[in-house]
Amino acid sequence: MISRIAVLVLAFGFGSAASWAAQEASLTPMALTGHVSSETEGPMEGVLVRAKGIGATVSFTAVTNRQGFYWFSARSLTPQTYTLDIRAVGYDLENAVQVQVTKGKPASADLKLVKTKDLAAQLTSAEWLLSVPGTEEQKAQLFRCAACHSLAPIVHSTYDEQGWETTLARMRTYSEQSVIAHPVPLPFQVNPAPDPAFAEYLASINLSSRPKWDYVLKTLPRPTGRATHVIVTEYDLPDPGRLPHEADLDAHGMVWYNDFREPVIGRVNPRTGEVKEWSFPPLKPTFPPGSLSMEPGVGGLLWIPRFRQGGITSFDPRTEKFETWTDPPELNNARTIDAQVAPAPDGTVWYPNLDSRDLYRLDPKTGHIGVYPMYPDFHPEAAGAGIIVQFAFNKTPVGHFTYGMAADSQSNAYFCDIVGGNIGRVDAKTGKVTLFKTPTLNSGPRRLSVDSQDRVWFGEYYANSVGMLDPKTGKFQEWVAPTPWVGPYPAKQDKNGNVWTAGMSTDLILRLDPRSGQFIEYMLPTLDANIRHVDVDNSSKPIAVWVAEVHKGKIARIEPWD
Repeated sequence: MISRIAVLVLAFGFGSAASWAAQEASLTPMALTGHVSSETEGPMEGVLVRAKGIGATVSFTAVTNRQGFYWFSARSLTPQTYTLDIRAVGYDLENAVQVQVTKGKPASADLKLVKTKDLAAQLTSAEWLLSVPGTEEQKAQLFRCAACHSLAPIVHSTYDEQGWETTLARMRTYSEQSVIAHPVPLPFQVNPAPDPAFAEYLASINLSSRPKWDYVLKTLPRPTGRATHVIVTEYDLPDPGRLPHEADLDAHGMVWYNDFREPVIGRVNPRTGEVKEWSFPPLKPTFPPGSLSMEPGVGGLLWIPRFRQGGITSFDPRTEKFETWTDPPELNNARTIDAQVAPAPDGTVWYPNLDSRDLYRLDPKTGHIGVYPMYPDFHPEAAGAGIIVQFAFNKTPVGHFTYGMAADSQSNAYFCDIVGGNIGRVDAKTGKVTLFKTPTLNSGPRRLSVDSQDRVWFGEYYANSVGMLDPKTGKFQEWVAPTPWVGPYPAKQDKNGNVWTAGMSTDLILRLDPRSGQFIEYMLPTLDANIRHVDVDNSSKPIAVWVAEVHKGKIARIEPWD
């Protein structure tokens, strides 16, 4: 048995990390330690080791250091039997492993890894994008598919070109809430244009004409250095079919989530793992009922734009009561989409109608909804276009489409124009709209937040970057993510000045230090988690981050320890 102190010295090395580890050891004893190795590499750095109690709904994941050591403290693992699994692309556990953790005596479990016989089953969508042949334009179009599902079903499929044309036409009649197991039809007639070029491309990279892929499967490196200094806690939701789009921390330390497919919100108690859910009635019973976003506002109210239901709903956690306002009737039609929401400090609530390109401002006290055109100088009918969604492979942006929203300290609204490549601002006093063009063409700004200095942080989905706008000067800064195809979706700054982001294709949570420009990438233990939102817990020491694993029905807490 390796002593606790010896493990800590090996696990953390020297300097500040060793100091933190020594302090942690003096306060909390170790519950489980071990060493991970393989014949190919010997001791293995960057292997994610996940421990989950038998029958439990909460799991804990640690990452091995340079010497291949991992550890869990007694704060994480209480006495019971745990099943261990790993994530290390290219490898599997040699044998199934269970370990008994008892009070007062650290358990030990050394893990032997072997080369996997099914590498394809371990690849992220980003790794498939790196592996498949294709032009930049073809891969950019393929990248879109990873929003609704991983790219694995595409490359494993056996559809020929005609089969893909039929499949693409069918999928384009589905709502955004669809996943492969649960397609959700759009509530109106759609006549999608054929796309034979894309169908031909998809048939060229799948198994329609060959028994196995004739291109090399490429993998991304495992975490190293500070990217291994993390504990990830995952909470299973009661329904494994949940699509939790957001995870938001409230002032009492509870974590709230919504469901992209069902009219449901839920609450996770991180201290106990208890989960409670509430449902609310649809406004349009035959339309898709799920919601895309949710944000806490003044007085602890949770605000839920109803997506394809044509309205907005608040929830008071104290009374457990819902209240709903419907969209102005002249703008409420079959194509209405109310996607995001920005509760303002003055108590009003901003939310956009993506169909009409109008921004609503609700005063909950009076029920009045003001309407503000977000692109007053844009006339799509004159250009012969409806809602034009530009996905980064045209040479110049065409049209506008609003995605993320936030409000600043003066209750002004900011929004992302994912199509036009703008950050927009609506003045709360005058209603004046200002568009700030991002430096990178077709950057695809997607979700944003406003920091304590009223600077705007946003993910640049198509530019694989994080961006920041200082509205006082009108100047931008951009930082490119180190891993290709991350597709930064949100961006949020913590109290230390670091900025957090994530995407749908890599299972990485990224921490950016804007001063140095350096990123640290923390890997989640669950493949194809699909992350679209981050929330920061500034009260945690060190700071922790919460995310919803949209495709896996889990809520995760990422706790770096330096």
